[in-house]
Amino acid sequence: MIFETFFGLCYTQTAMKKVLLLNPPGRLRYLRDQYCSSSAKSSYYWPAVDLLALSGKLKHDFELKVIDAIAENKSVSVCLREISRFSPDAVISLTSTASKDEDFSFFHLLKSRTAITLLINGGYALFAPEKYLREDSPADAVITDFTSASVQEFLRGSRTGLKGIRCREEKNPVLDEALIREFSYPSPRHDLFPLRKYFTPQARHLPFSSVLASFGCAYDCGFCIGSRMKWRLRSLDNLRQELEAIRRLGIREVHFSDFTFSAKREHCLEVCGLMKKLGLSWDCLTRIDCIDRDLVRVMKQSGCHTIQLGVETADSELRRSLGKPLTLEAVKAAFSLCREAGIATIGFFMLGLPGEDARSILQTGRLARSLDCDYASFSVYVPDFGTPLRKQLPRQEAEDEEYGFNRCLQPRRGNGRLSGRQIWSLRNRCVRRFYLRPGYIMKILTKAGPAGLLRKFRLALSLLLS
Repeated sequence: MIFETFFGLCYTQTAMKKVLLLNPPGRLRYLRDQYCSSSAKSSYYWPAVDLLALSGKLKHDFELKVIDAIAENKSVSVCLREISRFSPDAVISLTSTASKDEDFSFFHLLKSRTAITLLINGGYALFAPEKYLREDSPADAVITDFTSASVQEFLRGSRTGLKGIRCREEKNPVLDEALIREFSYPSPRHDLFPLRKYFTPQARHLPFSSVLASFGCAYDCGFCIGSRMKWRLRSLDNLRQELEAIRRLGIREVHFSDFTFSAKREHCLEVCGLMKKLGLSWDCLTRIDCIDRDLVRVMKQSGCHTIQLGVETADSELRRSLGKPLTLEAVKAAFSLCREAGIATIGFFMLGLPGEDARSILQTGRLARSLDCDYASFSVYVPDFGTPLRKQLPRQEAEDEEYGFNRCLQPRRGNGRLSGRQIWSLRNRCVRRFYLRPGYIMKILTKAGPAGLLRKFRLALSLLLS
């Protein structure tokens, strides 16, 4: 056993050499990204920025391998064989509330066959790490901030003074609130990821990859875990280095995974300058009240082709209760600004909110059609772990682990006025009414062109069958 002091850190464990970054297998196309949780409604999928960031942090000290079992459609048996062949010292795995039971079944199987150290990275574990570090748990550590340097320190053998990670043997843990306001990490190993297996309907060029310009969220939406993570901006010089590395790989398309890309206007404008200089095509997510005419114009000029905006509901009072005090006029104006600038839009709509009835859900469907967004994502409301809305549930429901979180499946419970089955039926009606409009079909076919026609058809078919 090693015991030495290095840069003031106490190392009491044997340092590791080989690390596997894993997106584990699942029966659905689970989306496990930035501690969020759902499953893809269609064939789209993107590289998880969590694993990308970790690949950059670990690349100089460890031999790395990436397995994205979801993107590569790999079964449990295939994954186990590949892991055995690589023989890692440690596995860092994504996990999510939607896939938790499947994930832990796989983790137990993996630990029974290999003598690895397992680190997990997922939303449900973020808020109660000690619960998943008990003696009977396959997890040896829970990553609470994948941008933290403590992951390397843990893998080198340290168990003292760690922040951004919780482990079973830790001594003197550091609260995550002590983390700095700006973050950076070495350019990720994008080349290790199966980039040709990823696809989104808005991407203008393939292959593409994900990039992070900020961590967490500056806002406080009641249904989202983003604000539960301390919001920080990424160093612009550090971001530039990654974007330049991506360009050298021949990648022309970037998906910014930030919860609110334009939360800080000055930082957003600086990033736009970098994108324009490098000639990269890109899309992002942001809030309706974080864009204006001038900003949208600059974003378009710098290569932005799509902005994803959360509308949630047509009911302004209900939207306000979710932490989005936006008027219907502001919602319409934001989509209009993007359309005028030549930027496509994806609208997010959440159905079956507490107290919502059928009339309200169908009204939200009508709003989606009237906004004329290029794509509409209709999800059902299920309160995720760690969010304010889950904390408002009766204690028994809030602590019920079976009250899972998958926005893209029929909810297991109703909302007090509608059953889960009724909510799902109304959701499917909204999907059909949006995507089967003759005018919408003609617009998408015209924009797609011959090359993208088959891809758009497959996407639309899978959405309608979801």
